[in-house]
Amino acid sequence: MKINKKRLLPVGIGLFVFAMVVLQADKAWSEKQQQLDLITDFYRDHLARPDKRQPSQVPPGFYSKDLEALVDANIQLCYSLSRSDDVCGYGADGDVFLDAQDVSPSLDFDRSSFKISRVDDNVVEATFNVYPDMGTAYDRQIRYVLVQEDDGWRVNDMLFSQNRSMRVELQQENDAILARARDLGDTAGWVFNYLRNDDMLDRAVRFIAFPVQVCDQYGICTAMKRDDPRLMQALDYLADNKGDNDQLPRPGEVQASDGKVVPIGALDFTFQNRAWWVTKIDLRRLAP
Repeated sequence: MKINKKRLLPVGIGLFVFAMVVLQADKAWSEKQQQLDLITDFYRDHLARPDKRQPSQVPPGFYSKDLEALVDANIQLCYSLSRSDDVCGYGADGDVFLDAQDVSPSLDFDRSSFKISRVDDNVVEATFNVYPDMGTAYDRQIRYVLVQEDDGWRVNDMLFSQNRSMRVELQQENDAILARARDLGDTAGWVFNYLRNDDMLDRAVRFIAFPVQVCDQYGICTAMKRDDPRLMQALDYLADNKGDNDQLPRPGEVQASDGKVVPIGALDFTFQNRAWWVTKIDLRRLAP
């Protein structure tokens, strides 16, 4: 049988185009399913854990590079600059992934009525209930904004109720930590508050940059490390003699700049490494 090549060519082109359309559709379906699976698998694991998981404890590759950088910055800022008794750390007072401070002790994946759906391009919505026995008041809805990176789909943001965004809240908390560290009034307020309480002197040590110069009431000055027992003796003496803490700077009154030194009572505060630190304790300044 003689083959009509003129007819065969259009048929071949048509089949090729059809195959490409099918492949593209299959790829699109696969990517959409990967997005749903990423969040579903995460919650299946999250709701099976006996302890609360912090945002910094997610599996590697869950966050996008940009979001992971914000989370890492939050951890580092809390570790290095949050020295007061205030709770520090995004999500430290609750469960970010459940958008709740408390959940049912018996909550698991099946009882949560977890559902997942795509609501926009690269946006999936997870819905669940954190107290299944107490009705719809405990329904939760979190949207995950996803981005495709070299290793697959990653979470680039989490959107909560009341137009809250994980990225925005993280950046706000990081900025607030830096702002408090730059506020001499806030730093000095915590230090002198601890010095007024004999059982809190060790907390004042959090604000000291080591080695710190300590001058006793006789004018003998020594550079001391954190574990030097004479340091606590100096703080005890300072506490007993009630160093001058009546004239603390008001919020924003002192402009922070690297290397700037401000004496308050028997203490020198120096701005370095993005925060105010006690760099000198001079007991000679105490009122007789």
